[in-house]
Amino acid sequence: MAAALECWSGRPSTDEETVEHVLMKPHGRSDDSLPTCADSARAAGEPTPTPTPAPPKKWQRLGRNFAGAIAAFKNTLNLDGGGGGSGLPRDPSPRAEKPPPLLLRGLAQLYSRGAANQQLPEKLVADLRRHFDALPNSYAQAGYDMKDVLLHARLAEQATGEDQPAVNIEEVHGRGSCEEGTVFQLTFACTAPLSWQSMSGSLDSPSFCCKKIQIFEKRGLTLGVVMILVQTGNEALFKNQVESALKSVVKKQRKNSGGVKLPFGLCGCQEEGSRNFDEESMFDPDDGRVLDNEPAHRPQLPTPLPQASVFVSVDEWQTIRSGGEELGRWMLRSEEIEFVDWFGANSFRGVYKGKKVWVNKLRGCDMGSAYDVEIRQDLLQLMSCGQRNILQLHGVCFSENHGLCIVTRMMEGGSVHDILVQRNKRLSLRDTVRIALDVADAMAFMNGYGIAYRDLNARKILLDRQGNACLGDMGIVTPCSNVGEVTEYETSGYRWLAPEIIAGDPETVSETWMSNVYSYGMVLWEMITGEEAYSTYSPVQAAVGIAACGLRPEIPRDCPPFLRSLMNRCWDSSPLKRPQFSEITSILQRQNVR
Repeated sequence: MAAALECWSGRPSTDEETVEHVLMKPHGRSDDSLPTCADSARAAGEPTPTPTPAPPKKWQRLGRNFAGAIAAFKNTLNLDGGGGGSGLPRDPSPRAEKPPPLLLRGLAQLYSRGAANQQLPEKLVADLRRHFDALPNSYAQAGYDMKDVLLHARLAEQATGEDQPAVNIEEVHGRGSCEEGTVFQLTFACTAPLSWQSMSGSLDSPSFCCKKIQIFEKRGLTLGVVMILVQTGNEALFKNQVESALKSVVKKQRKNSGGVKLPFGLCGCQEEGSRNFDEESMFDPDDGRVLDNEPAHRPQLPTPLPQASVFVSVDEWQTIRSGGEELGRWMLRSEEIEFVDWFGANSFRGVYKGKKVWVNKLRGCDMGSAYDVEIRQDLLQLMSCGQRNILQLHGVCFSENHGLCIVTRMMEGGSVHDILVQRNKRLSLRDTVRIALDVADAMAFMNGYGIAYRDLNARKILLDRQGNACLGDMGIVTPCSNVGEVTEYETSGYRWLAPEIIAGDPETVSETWMSNVYSYGMVLWEMITGEEAYSTYSPVQAAVGIAACGLRPEIPRDCPPFLRSLMNRCWDSSPLKRPQFSEITSILQRQNVR
């Protein structure tokens, strides 16, 4: 396990990274080309010495070969100003002159696999170009492999021709174990607006669990890619039920003349009503509580909330070059924010519209630097929907003096970690249960919309002046340059991670409500003991112990029985046996703690 973890953090660069360098396009690496940890471990155990790395000249030749192939491919598309090549006729529109980067990269891969003296079929190029044009920009930014794009194009063509949903269900190998079930990828296309809320209602079953949802809609075409965990023994039932549910939902949607629109422009559609929501009216500035008229103001979010991102490009003058128009009301002007004083290495105390706020600078996105960032639209909605146990977001700001800043409500009580570690205080049983209940409410709310919290720990739980808790730092903004780098999440964050997340492939594994429950149990233990989990272990030692040896913290003898039982259930090695947050909330609400 230790060797695997070292292999993870020290991954070498791959051939595909060289291709991307030649293309000068910052896309993610393909899973197929990555060396696995198991391969590295086997190589380490062989008696023969490990081959020495290839000399730089070999990589230079490889780069020149790919550069030549790409140049020839560009000639087939007739992208250059010159008239050479027998590619497609030149389209005078700007969109046609510059194909989506994923299309360019994928076709270059197809070209490099074929004969050097052959050109790509014009029909293939034209069909793929039409496929990208028929879907919103977020689809081109999702980073699908070319084989997935070809599947999506085939399903879209089939759905258009037959005027009924086209469905493809396939098992995703390497995701999920025999203990927790099988992960299937559901891909569908239809020519009617589709509400995943009604779709998930038709699939409501304890045997199914959605892990990731992506839905793209534009001009009447809907494309969905959903990862679903199915308990062992229910595979046949799932396949039959999902096809009938999809056809039934699409049939109902066509009877509604207006269709269903997703708010905030998710996946290419908008609902203007969601932008009229005034988050400032939701909170009492004196005590930070949500006012009684909360249900009347809270926007209606689709369930589950489709995951969608905006990619924003900023120059060294902090001028947005692309992507800013999709942020809408979450874009704040720098003159609207008053920077009062420093608070920590990358934070300010500030004032926005007469209210005290936190202004957090994003590292690597400073003044004088050009950068690209990914902003999660679904998390923007969650953090501004008015749920009292989720940190209130005012918006993001690109300041010429401070770079990229995230503006949130000020939580003057600090974090639970500050109280336990820095101030060296013990929480009373009453405060522990109250904070735990607030966190469980927030997690149940997030998980109810199909979103898992990333890296839940005591540092992420913030308190106001009255001690009310909320979840903060959801990671709504990620610098694109950080993709593939080892972050704090992958080092000291091991102490709170579930064993299935630690042992999984970092390129594909993602948190679920079940891993959130495990981390919640760790936070509960820290609040009860007043100590930091596994403080005598290094991060790697803790990771190996948790994932391979069943390591769990020792619960104090004086711990109340209901909390002892709850923590043990949260730490169950089988993710499906862990309690859901709705059950955790019920357990804590029944306790009469004074």
